[in-house]
Amino acid sequence: MVCPECGREIPEGHLYCDSCGMEVRIVPDFEPEVENSITESLSGVAESLTEEKKEESAESRREKQKNLFVLSLGCIFVFALIVLVGYFSVNAYFHSAEYLYKAAMAEKEAGNYETALANLRSAEETGGSFEEIKMEIIACYQAMGDEQSYVENLYELVSHEGISRERLVQGYDQIVAYYKGKGQYEQINALLQDCPESSVQEKYIYYMANTPEFNYVEGAYNEVVPLKILSNTSGHIYYTTDGSNPDKYSEEYTSPIFLETGEYEITAVFVNEYGIKSAYAKAFYQIDVSMPFAPEINAYSGDFYTPQMLQVEAEEGCQIYYTTDGSEPDGLSSIYNGFLAMPLGDSTFKFVAIDENGVSSEVTVRNYHLELITDYTKEDAQNVVLRYLLDAGRIIDMDGTISEEDPRKMIYVFACCVNIVDEGDFYIFSEYIEDTDGSRVKTGSYYAVGLYNLPLYGTQYDARTSNFALTTELLRQGLGDMAQEAGTEG
Repeated sequence: MVCPECGREIPEGHLYCDSCGMEVRIVPDFEPEVENSITESLSGVAESLTEEKKEESAESRREKQKNLFVLSLGCIFVFALIVLVGYFSVNAYFHSAEYLYKAAMAEKEAGNYETALANLRSAEETGGSFEEIKMEIIACYQAMGDEQSYVENLYELVSHEGISRERLVQGYDQIVAYYKGKGQYEQINALLQDCPESSVQEKYIYYMANTPEFNYVEGAYNEVVPLKILSNTSGHIYYTTDGSNPDKYSEEYTSPIFLETGEYEITAVFVNEYGIKSAYAKAFYQIDVSMPFAPEINAYSGDFYTPQMLQVEAEEGCQIYYTTDGSEPDGLSSIYNGFLAMPLGDSTFKFVAIDENGVSSEVTVRNYHLELITDYTKEDAQNVVLRYLLDAGRIIDMDGTISEEDPRKMIYVFACCVNIVDEGDFYIFSEYIEDTDGSRVKTGSYYAVGLYNLPLYGTQYDARTSNFALTTELLRQGLGDMAQEAGTEG
């Protein structure tokens, strides 16, 4: 700052001039021109502010009016929205699956099944529980007696993807019960064949007729195939070996089929106890095995007049089987065990040899006629045995009655005619005890009576020689010897 008196520089912050001592004035002296100028300036500012305030006040009023209008519109919108939401909420509830289901149950309870069904269908369309609604629909149709709709809806239930196991089983139970009541077992079988739940199939297995199964896969074999045909339950299996379709008049399967050398096209069908027929099972087998030689017999066909023992031989490792009724022998026929006496009169023997693999030989056939040259028949020989037992006190009459206290009988059955080496030709009788009800028990004792003079001996079968052997001394003399003794005594 410069001193107005001496013109020297006054340092900042000093109140007096260091040179002349002149006081420094912070506030300038009053000047009227300056005051007028300031006054005018301030008046202009005031007027300007007044005008701005007036303009601001008008604008504010307009803004407030605008805001009030917008707020009113907003309130009206919100109120309308609340009303619409409430309306649609109420409307949605009355059209919801939950409400429709409850309404359906009320109608069903009142017996109004048509109305109940309409509500249930609407509930299903609006996303209600399929299983729960479908079960009620089924119940309505059942109550109405509409069998066709009842069954159709049950099928829809069990075929629905994602159905619970409990509902699935319940649905199948109802369908099976319906068809069972109608006696429509074919429909039950068809239903169960497509059932995905094994427990249901096991529960009703006796209604099913599954395709038979073979225990050997089809193909070529170099051994005899004991083919078994298996079914899922009790019933009948019919089969053919030439590829034709079997029926109830075809061969019935009862035991394994032995497939020997040859080609076989096996076709089988199963029929259960309800008459339901399965699909056909087919398999082709080609068997190529060597066949054993046919059995050889020591006696050719012809007429014979003395007792004959038939000796039969076959390859090592083979078992010999035979029949005497004209049928073809197989593994179920009588077994040749080394002893086989030619029977009296006419007879026909058929022999077959079967090896370890079950392969059968060709059948050997023999026809015999045995007529003994003797004066005594097997009935005469039988009376000799009974007379001996009567004289010995073992029976009380020629009928074989054991005693008055024991009404059972001793029975002597003709077994065969044999030649006992170094002893002669004999009738052989087996001893039985016959009860009062006609049943018989074999005692294991045998008697031998000579063909030509009727001497009586005890005897037994000797497995070492495949023949009978005398086991006792003479029990009763022959008729000729007895007559001679009687003459000597006279």
